[in-house]
Amino acid sequence: MKNFDINKDIQEVYSKYQDSHNLFVDTWQQMILYSARWWLGLALSILPWLLWWKIHNKNYTGDLLRAGFFMAIISLILDSIGLQLGLWIYPYNMFPFITGYFPWDLTLLPVSIMFFIEYKSKWSPLFKGILYGLFAAFIGEPIAMALDLYKPVHWSNFYSFPIYILLFLLSNKIAKL
Repeated sequence: MKNFDINKDIQEVYSKYQDSHNLFVDTWQQMILYSARWWLGLALSILPWLLWWKIHNKNYTGDLLRAGFFMAIISLILDSIGLQLGLWIYPYNMFPFITGYFPWDLTLLPVSIMFFIEYKSKWSPLFKGILYGLFAAFIGEPIAMALDLYKPVHWSNFYSFPIYILLFLLSNKIAKL
């Protein structure tokens, strides 16, 4: 295939993508923006950070933030991959231009991981990772499903469980560096 044909085909695909995205933005503005679930997402984006700031041990702020930011970046990447592969959807996105669910990726997962790292710091990281995996996969995700914020398509909480354990262990290691 010639470069011209490839460029033409890619331009056509991007044009269709742009049309679909414009339709998505229009739908988002009409049905999601300022809805009750949008306001819930806004609260879930801000309140956990305020709570964490108020109650965390200020001596470990840098270490915990390093782990939290790591978790946020990894969450955004993994969420984007899962969405692109059609494994799940978020019916009530906070923003139509961010692929993942903003409160989940940039607040709930990072803040919860920082709490887990800080709380009972003498406990085994593996034990805490398993607790975190259980909490995130079998409590957090079902609550998000019940609130219609997250809809798995080709995914199961059981797939998430070992991933959350691994993410906790990596975040914990980064916090302890």
